[in-house]
Amino acid sequence: MPSAKELHSGKVAAKYPVKSLAKALRILDTVGRYQHGTSIAALSKELKMGKSTVHRLLATLREFDLIWFDPTTANYALGSRILRWSDLLVQQNLLVRHGLPVLRDLVSVGRETANLAVLDGTEVLYVAQFESMERLRLSEVVGTRQAAHSTALGKAILATMTDEELDHLYGKVDGLKGLTPNTITDRRRLKEHLRKVRNEGVAYDFEENVAGVVCLGAVVRNFTGKPIAAMSVSLPIQRLRGDSLITLKEHLLEAVDRLSTELGYNPSESTSQASSHVSGRAEVPA
Repeated sequence: MPSAKELHSGKVAAKYPVKSLAKALRILDTVGRYQHGTSIAALSKELKMGKSTVHRLLATLREFDLIWFDPTTANYALGSRILRWSDLLVQQNLLVRHGLPVLRDLVSVGRETANLAVLDGTEVLYVAQFESMERLRLSEVVGTRQAAHSTALGKAILATMTDEELDHLYGKVDGLKGLTPNTITDRRRLKEHLRKVRNEGVAYDFEENVAGVVCLGAVVRNFTGKPIAAMSVSLPIQRLRGDSLITLKEHLLEAVDRLSTELGYNPSESTSQASSHVSGRAEVPA
């Protein structure tokens, strides 16, 4: 039986893991990182598996349309069933299902890329996105992760945590990684910065995660008032003119309020808004 701690965390370790299944999942994960697919030889080398083992597992995965073989390059790529599962995820998941139309409308009024992400440990996991209408656009592939302390998305969620919760989250982290010269790498400075985020209700990333990129983010809450995600708008710094940041902030807060309301959030009825916190793991409501 899983322990109470495992049940609470949502992570239950398999007592008798199926090794062949674990290997197949590692292959899928690795293949998914190559835009144009990859070969048996490359998989064998990277995963330290025999070529014959990799070949047998790929053959099985192909039978279930989880892997596709390109005869012109002899490379393997993710199969069509993965795409069908992706569609099902959008249909079944409340956050993504309700979030996508909100992101689309946010891009329609703001014309800049809009993102939706959840906190996963000390990183943010991108779960949905709509790209900018502009020719020069910025995007993160859905499913990728970025450091929470350097992104507007992450800082918006971190700002809902107490100092004690932040210390617990970053307890085993020696130092905050610097992605650009503007990244906050000191935990004390991060806490001071997050207090400003709480007061304003919006987090900003001025070239802290990627040079030349500006982002602003705000937290999304569910029906209990708990912060479960964050939404952001990102744009190249050269398009930041006049009061454009103020306008984007207004559009973002309207979008966040709309999504939170659709997820059942009502500030007047929520009793946990002031004390709500995140656990530091990805939580995407189903």
